[in-house]
Amino acid sequence: MSTFHLNSLPKSKRIQMIGEFYDVIDSLKNRAEVRAFFKSLLTADEIASFMRRIEVAVLLSGKLRYEEIITMLGVGKEKISSVNKSLLQDDSGYKIIIERLIENRKKRLKRMKKEERSAAYPFAGLKKQSRFLVLNAIIDAVIENGIDDKELEKEALLFTPSSTIFKNK
Repeated sequence: MSTFHLNSLPKSKRIQMIGEFYDVIDSLKNRAEVRAFFKSLLTADEIASFMRRIEVAVLLSGKLRYEEIITMLGVGKEKISSVNKSLLQDDSGYKIIIERLIENRKKRLKRMKKEERSAAYPFAGLKKQSRFLVLNAIIDAVIENGIDDKELEKEALLFTPSSTIFKNK
């Protein structure tokens, strides 16, 4: 049995197949359907790999350097570079999801009392943790350390490996 390779198809068929995949995703109606679909489609490790890329994208948007991300998440430079290249594209899906994640998290944080927010995800603890960060903790650190709404709206956020680390307030 031969292995299927997308590039073996004519360009029009590749475009059609990818478009149909997007239509499949778009047809899902709620979180339960999304969960069931991806649980059937992907292994837990594949889902974790996708989440790790999202974590890298959030940290890059928070202006962490490659070395800091490597230390925090235990990922390789190649993965960080790949995510960074995607972030630099005008149509980056990472930008869309980061913006939405931060927006949703800010709404949740506003509903929490200040003491609850501090206790839930203190920034000081973020750097002490390594490799197994929770996405909400990463997003909270980005929010708490200077990524404001206007900055998120800019198309050209500085996603460079030499950008500065979170500013401690």
